[in-house]
Amino acid sequence: MKKVAINIINAHKIYAKTKLEDLDEKRLVPSMMVRRRLTRNSKVMLYLSDRCNFSGTKIVYGTCYSELQEAAKMADAVINNGLLSPTSFQNSVYNTAPSYYSLINKNKDEVITVSSGMKTSLDTLKTAALQALVSKEQILCVAVECINIPNIEEVNRCTSYLEAGVAVTLEIADDMIGAKEIEDSYRVDGIIDSLQDLMSVVGMYENSIKKIVVEL
Repeated sequence: MKKVAINIINAHKIYAKTKLEDLDEKRLVPSMMVRRRLTRNSKVMLYLSDRCNFSGTKIVYGTCYSELQEAAKMADAVINNGLLSPTSFQNSVYNTAPSYYSLINKNKDEVITVSSGMKTSLDTLKTAALQALVSKEQILCVAVECINIPNIEEVNRCTSYLEAGVAVTLEIADDMIGAKEIEDSYRVDGIIDSLQDLMSVVGMYENSIKKIVVEL
């Protein structure tokens, strides 16, 4: 395994018990037609990228459960013999959020999507660090989970927050001097494990630890 050091340039995290409010969609997405098609994951990602002042092009996006709301809508339509929404079908894939980001920001560069269960944010961070190492560019690393669907309380055993997201912009550091390992003490109680590693990175950044060791 190779270890590299990354500089965290900006970082932000958000989470809510049920629904995230004030995601600033009208400013970030002036077109009402596009705004109406956005999924919850897409709105959260757009907000996080703005809060991180990301102006680059390369993105690594992670999600464990993907577009759960759109999948639930389609399942409900099938069970109840309803009409399957073309928009829900289009919005149900794992790369929906970064695709809307690219559409809105006219981004034609590479986007990588990662999903690996409860290790999603860690593997997203590793992939972003590798991307930064290869490209020598700043990378937006973001992970989102929005699982606020009807009756979720009957099956939810993994989180106290039904909507959450975390993002960092990063670049490869020139050396390993002063770089810190990711510390579990910065985890956020109640957040789904698929986001916790990046939550720890943001917590470290908020405590002025901005050079992190990543094992590729």
